[in-house]
Amino acid sequence: MNKKNEQGYIHQNQNLEVKYDETPSLLNSTLNAIREGILVVNLQGKIVFFNKKFLEIWSVPEEIIKERNDEKILAYVFDQLKDPVNFINKVNQLYSTPEAESHDLLEFKDGRIIERFSQSQIFNNTSVGRVWSFIDITDKIIAEENLMKEKDLLQALLDNIPDSIYFKDTESKFTRCNDAQAKLHFGISDPKDAIGKSDFDFFEIDHAAAAYEDEQKIIQSKLPLIAKEERIRNADGDHIWVTATKVPIINQQGQCIGLVGISRDITASKLAEEKLEKYSNALKELNASKDKLFSIIAHDLRGPFNPLLGLSEILVNDFETFSQEEIKDYIKEIYSLLKNEYNLLENLLNWSRLETDNMKLNPEKINLYNKTESVINLLSENAKLKKIELLNETHKDIFISADPTMLHSILQNLIANSIKFTNRDGSIRIDSIKTNNNFIIITVSDNGVGMTEAQTKELFGLNTKSTKGTNDEKGTGLGLLICKEFVEMNNGKIWVESKLGIGSKFYFTLPKEKL
Repeated sequence: MNKKNEQGYIHQNQNLEVKYDETPSLLNSTLNAIREGILVVNLQGKIVFFNKKFLEIWSVPEEIIKERNDEKILAYVFDQLKDPVNFINKVNQLYSTPEAESHDLLEFKDGRIIERFSQSQIFNNTSVGRVWSFIDITDKIIAEENLMKEKDLLQALLDNIPDSIYFKDTESKFTRCNDAQAKLHFGISDPKDAIGKSDFDFFEIDHAAAAYEDEQKIIQSKLPLIAKEERIRNADGDHIWVTATKVPIINQQGQCIGLVGISRDITASKLAEEKLEKYSNALKELNASKDKLFSIIAHDLRGPFNPLLGLSEILVNDFETFSQEEIKDYIKEIYSLLKNEYNLLENLLNWSRLETDNMKLNPEKINLYNKTESVINLLSENAKLKKIELLNETHKDIFISADPTMLHSILQNLIANSIKFTNRDGSIRIDSIKTNNNFIIITVSDNGVGMTEAQTKELFGLNTKSTKGTNDEKGTGLGLLICKEFVEMNNGKIWVESKLGIGSKFYFTLPKEKL
């Protein structure tokens, strides 16, 4: 028959009486040395053994221990628990099924957490008592809770930081990444889907190979890679600029077990930087244009007026003393000077209109042969002075789409430039070539003095230095610059081939008129 003792738990009457001898000293010292609190109770509820750790865990006062009063010890134990009723119920349940085992956690009033194990003590296949063991796991629980908090904080950081963050193992395979990395760079919604994969699964092979090489160097050297600028393609297929920072993860043994990477999108700042550089270059160009303009006004534009004034003064003061032939020569010289001055003013006007964006493109259907012929007629007097032959060998049936004023200026400047640098009795040929891509190639070639390779490289720039022609003709260097601007405004290209002492050939393309 079962009956309840004063501690509130049930023990069973047993015909089998087990007598406990004193625990051998070696076993006693061993049990007192372990980190678990041990309590042995027989079937009658009598405490037959406890070690020092048990007393330490339960903080049993020394006077109660000395009394060896089991009821007082157990009562003191119950009083320290937050839920003693549950403790008693568990004990009763175990004594009702002697062979059952138990594992649970006990919460103390002082905040400690004790892990409790219980199992039946078997003797001759019969339960003769129960062994309880207690382990204080408060620090472990606190550490686990802190670790969980750290994980939650880390996850919150990973999920909310705008930078892309990822972790890799020593084989450069992803072990973890945040939402930003998964969505922006991988194109996946769940970061877990990246685990076990590498850059080769998500990026272009060249970028993936370069990243793998960098990471293996980091893992081997244990040195970080800080803010390396890279241009990559994101999950949407757009090219973006990022800074990649990769830091090795070193364990307590000093071994590199992987790395953590942070990728920051700097596309906006990169575009702003490029725009700033563009503005800076534009400002430099503007300053150069201003300096060029002042140079022309101060020297080239004013210079021709001195001989004009001198010749005019001679004619006014000494007109009656000159013969008809001498007067005619003076007038020819004045005409030539005025014509050059007019061409300079025209180029200067066109250039200033280009610089201020006031020149609009008005393309028309133009017969190339007729336009070339009109320019040759305009410049024929200049050519005759040096006995230079102008040959229009363009096809009469070619029509191009271009702004007529701009095309006139292009041809005039190129042909005038060839006249300037061609010796007496030379020739200048204007030709055209049809292409298969709806463009016409127009050439202006001469057998003049030619240029060095270094001169041809700087020929179409604003800082091109003007040189005197074969007859000491002067210029400003604006003509070829205007040609380049006008050709490009009409969707064409311009280039030059030249050999010193042999001559030059200027090429430019313009769109073919669509029939």
